[in-house]
Amino acid sequence: MAKRFSTEFKQQAIEYVLANSHEPLAAIARKLGVGY
Repeated sequence: MAKRFSTEFKQQAIEYVLANSHEPLAAIARKLGVGY
């Protein structure tokens, strides 16, 4: 099932990653429900 992410969601995701950059990328990806 392909997900279409809006620009707003992408911006929020980027801000979340930057705010939590101390976490492993895999952990962040799991929280966002993306891959890994």
